[in-house]
Amino acid sequence: MKLFENIREFFWPLLEKREVQKIQKLEPNEIKVENKHLEKTLKYALDFYESEAQRKKTIEGKSSLFISIISVITSIILGVTTVLVKTNDFSVVLLFLIFLLFVLSIYMSRTVWFSLKTLERKAYYSISINDFLIGEKNDDYFKKLISDITNKVKKNSIVINEKVDNMTMAQEYFKRAIVIVSFYSFVILIFFISKAGVNFPELFSNGVSFLNSLNLSAWNILILYLLIAISIILGIKANQKK
Repeated sequence: MKLFENIREFFWPLLEKREVQKIQKLEPNEIKVENKHLEKTLKYALDFYESEAQRKKTIEGKSSLFISIISVITSIILGVTTVLVKTNDFSVVLLFLIFLLFVLSIYMSRTVWFSLKTLERKAYYSISINDFLIGEKNDDYFKKLISDITNKVKKNSIVINEKVDNMTMAQEYFKRAIVIVSFYSFVILIFFISKAGVNFPELFSNGVSFLNSLNLSAWNILILYLLIAISIILGIKANQKK
């Protein structure tokens, strides 16, 4: 069963179900900060609110970028496939290319779907000047502001986390779409090479014959082994640093 889930996840990732988050509302009397630190604590609360707002903008910006890139890729792939279908007779290769286009369309559709879900408008609590125009006195003013801002950030975090989940899914399907595009391009390359009449067995045989015709002296072989040893040592060191 686990193997089936891993295979399904490889081709068709799904969002993991998470428990509904419950917000524990912060009351002003629960703030135990010393009075002399209340003003600084309010600044921290405002900074946290701004960081969450920036996180939301970043996620939505990535989503818009995905939609733009996919629009361009889809137009190019559809154009290439249309030209191939019009200029060539039906064959197994064209059928395979159309199948790849179908798979690519599914992955791209899923990417756009989750990107659009990321851009969906949901309840988002913002800070306005009215939040500061309250009638509390002395330190109660700061505690009331801190609690209100903190509660808004908690509510916004749930919405932003949902956007992050959708953005993660969009990225997963986008990665799979990129793999399909690369494979699609490789198949087209092979298709045109075969149309050009390139004889792969003969080409491979000529390459082997060329290598066999090379005369290497003992010094050439020694230098070659030295370069291989240096490459291995550098690779090991780089891996250790990583």
